[in-house]
Amino acid sequence: MSIDAGFSLNAITLGEPACPPILFVHGMAGSAGLWVLGYAFHLARNYRVIAYDQRGHGLSPTPPRGYRLNDQADDLEQVRLRLAPGPVTVVGYSYGGHIATRWAMRYPEHAAGLVVIDSPPLPLLTRDIDDLLDGLPALLGGDFTREGRFLDPLKTSLRDDILKRRRRILNTKSRIDALKATTFRSDVLSDTAFDNAEFKRIGCPTLLIYSTQAGHLDYAERQRTLIEDCELTLVDGGHDLVTADPDAVRHALERFMLQSVRPREMS
Repeated sequence: MSIDAGFSLNAITLGEPACPPILFVHGMAGSAGLWVLGYAFHLARNYRVIAYDQRGHGLSPTPPRGYRLNDQADDLEQVRLRLAPGPVTVVGYSYGGHIATRWAMRYPEHAAGLVVIDSPPLPLLTRDIDDLLDGLPALLGGDFTREGRFLDPLKTSLRDDILKRRRRILNTKSRIDALKATTFRSDVLSDTAFDNAEFKRIGCPTLLIYSTQAGHLDYAERQRTLIEDCELTLVDGGHDLVTADPDAVRHALERFMLQSVRPREMS
């Protein structure tokens, strides 16, 4: 999928185009595959599900620059324009929550809803970026059995193929080195935390899903009080709630969608 920045982003789509769209944004060092395994297969019955690999991640290219939040939000908007023209609900996890939030601030006329999943304050999220980049090869070559269990209803051969493909995409040292050679680190560190006035600019229905063990629930509560139409849902567990308890996260998302967007069978 080509975008105005002059390169293509890899995207996955499931569900009928006529269904209400949900656009998923993965976190730092993640990929669109995060959402396919635990979410898209379930949600595609009623919604048009879209997940994409951010620049420098997954199957998308690694341009030398353009990794600030505004750049990433503009990429997200390009995905929306091409795959879900019209209002869309955007779901972002961790660093992807910051991208989704920035998008809702920059493109409020296209935001049908915003869902932020366990997104810590930006300085807290980025303070260990050097350790993250240095540890990516080991991290991405680790145990994928947790994600693999999401595919239990599918044929074993398909499950194995998907997991092998994800390992091949992510566990590539040259890929990591390419990202480290860009302005990714400096761009991420140059962004500043959202201020109160920026949160107040968000006008769409918003759902915050945070883990009970998160050390930043005060930040979640601050967002809840500043965003006009906002609710906060807590899920037992830690920051890995998206993969550790996908059912709880997905059910919270589905409840929110029922309140804000009518699914196919109710339209």
